[in-house]
Amino acid sequence: MRRNAFLTALVVVVVCASFTVGQENGEQLIKKALEGRQVLMKMDLPAVDSGLTFTFDDANVSYDDGAYKTLLKDYGTALGNGTRARITAVHVTRKGIEIDLNGGGSPSRDWFGGVFRVDPPMLLPKSYREMELERQIQFETNQTTMSALRSELETEQRLRLTQDVKNQESYQQMQRMHSKYIEANRKDWGSKIIVLVRSRNPSVKMRDLVQSLAKYVELLPRETAAQ
Repeated sequence: MRRNAFLTALVVVVVCASFTVGQENGEQLIKKALEGRQVLMKMDLPAVDSGLTFTFDDANVSYDDGAYKTLLKDYGTALGNGTRARITAVHVTRKGIEIDLNGGGSPSRDWFGGVFRVDPPMLLPKSYREMELERQIQFETNQTTMSALRSELETEQRLRLTQDVKNQESYQQMQRMHSKYIEANRKDWGSKIIVLVRSRNPSVKMRDLVQSLAKYVELLPRETAAQ
């Protein structure tokens, strides 16, 4: 039901655009209205294909500033404030109207070869031998045996902690590689915005969405063909 409500609201916005409805569906109308057009950036957009979501609600447009800053920090700027970009693709999905700019952004889910991702390492749990040594020490009364048990326990603990340090160092190395990868490639990635339509006002028109969004991403007039 929510999916249908969204599409209904979307069609209400689209059918008010300045072109003929004909037999085409809402997505095709949006594509025809936007694809190939240029936009002027009024903010920095991150090099990420998960996109920055703008919520359109009765001519008001907003976005999650915290999520936006995190994306910029993690992926860097692909499209800078004051630059122009081309709308290279438009799709209607469950997320909203997805608008690719200069290609649509980097592969956010997997960055190294597109086949795996690196998560922060977890601290290693105590080994069975380490836990067994701790248990034995609690009940041992012979000082010579106690000394030997403690020495072995320290060795087990040192091995575990040393491996934790190595795992953390490997993770930091991968993070540095990640940063270099982004720095080297983000200029070629473009970005993506997603417009989530929540308006149920039948008087809201396509131009209202475009005008409200222009505070952040301004849709420029169509380029005239060279004579």
